[in-house]
Order: sequence, then C-alpha cells, then structure tokens
Amino acid sequence: MTFDELYDKIAGGEMPRDEARRHFSLEWMQTARNYIADVNREVRNNIPEIIYAEYKTLEQSVEMAETMLQKHSRVLISRSPHNNDISARFATRYNVKSTPLLVAIGELPKPRGHILVISAGAADHAVTAECALTLESLGITPLVFEDRGIAHPTRVLDAVIEGTEKKVPAVVVIAGMEGALAPFVASLVALPVIGVPTSVGYGFRAKEAALTSMLASCAPNLAVVNIDGGVRAAVVAGLIAKNQPL
Repeated sequence: MTFDELYDKIAGGEMPRDEARRHFSLEWMQTARNYIADVNREVRNNIPEIIYAEYKTLEQSVEMAETMLQKHSRVLISRSPHNNDISARFATRYNVKSTPLLVAIGELPKPRGHILVISAGAADHAVTAECALTLESLGITPLVFEDRGIAHPTRVLDAVIEGTEKKVPAVVVIAGMEGALAPFVASLVALPVIGVPTSVGYGFRAKEAALTSMLASCAPNLAVVNIDGGVRAAVVAGLIAKNQPL
C-alpha cells in the first residue's frame, strides 16, 4: 500500500501499532532468481511499484508482479512487449487495465484530485494513455484532452477552461513534432506545466526536435521530462496533486 493508504488505516484504527511498525522497518527486500524486490518502496515514496519490462521476458515480468502483489494492492508493468499475455495471466484474479505501453494490475485507489493532460495529436495517444493510467494508479483523476495541437490553437482553450474549473494543480502536455504545444499551454496558465516530448516527427533529428524545443522554451513555468516519458510526467504531476491540502 502507499503511504497515504497506510496513514488512513492507522488513523482509522484499522491497523494495529505493531503491524504499522513493520511497514516502516528495514525488512523490505525480497530476493528471487533474477531480481531483488523492494517491497516497501510504495510506503516510502507514495508511488505504486512500476516494473520496467521492455527487456524482460514474460516469465520474469509475471514473477516480479506476483511478488509485489503479495504485499501491495496494485502493480504497474511498463513497456512490456507481452502486454496481452500478462493481462491474460492476471485477469481471472485481479482487475487489469491495459494501454499500449502500460498495464495496471490490482485495485486502483480512490481518486482525490485532478490533473489536466493535453496531447498535441493522435500520434501521441500511446504516451498519453500511459500517463493517464499512471495518474489513475496514483489516485488522481486525469482530465484528458487529445489532438489539441497548435495547428489550430483554439482547440486547447476548452481543455484549459476545464482544468481551471476543476482547480488542477498542474498540467501535463504531450507533444511531438516541434513540441510547441507545451510552451503555448504554459503561457495560458498560472500552474506548473510538465512537458512530455514524444518521438513523433519528420526528417532531420525528428525524434529529438520536441525535446530540444521544450528545453529551449522561454516559458518559465515549463519543466520537461525525457522523450516519451509519460510515466515520469504522471508521477511528478500526481505527487503535486497528492500534496495539495484536502
């Protein structure tokens, strides 16, 4: 469980003191054949366990997920080439939600805030879905607006209005090509904006152009994660939301 969930159980009298103390102990490493599982990380940093599975076999990913689910109510599997098989392995026992780049296994937490997520084009959908599902796994409701690129800049205005009405504490902007949507959105809001450059574009240095452009932006409220970094942007934005006063 996350720190928030642990705190709520202690505050509500659902967890005895000795059991709570064990969650804060140093007995949190579990060793298996191919990895060491830090099963208490969620309590320390309030972030669900995320297994980076791009180069892992199906069996390695399943084994790690099984270990984490013995201790936690959810686990995320990122960038696996075996999403369908992983989903099938767990679907009979757990709630499973899958996107092209991310699978969430287990119970998602009760939402307690919103983050605005805006993408520039349909080609950015996979990273946008990854970001949205990560936010849900953090207990944050994503307000997702896709295909709002500056080829027609007025398309973004209703997204900004919706975010303002929901009092979002941060905005995630996902864009490829020259990445211009991120500084444009940053110029419209008095909020931190997290830019996610995607590997979408034509020609010379296409996969790097959006990153370079966002990093060079003059918008002072724009911070930038790495190329296609939907999970990282969601975690940063989600922690901003989770640390807002209730």
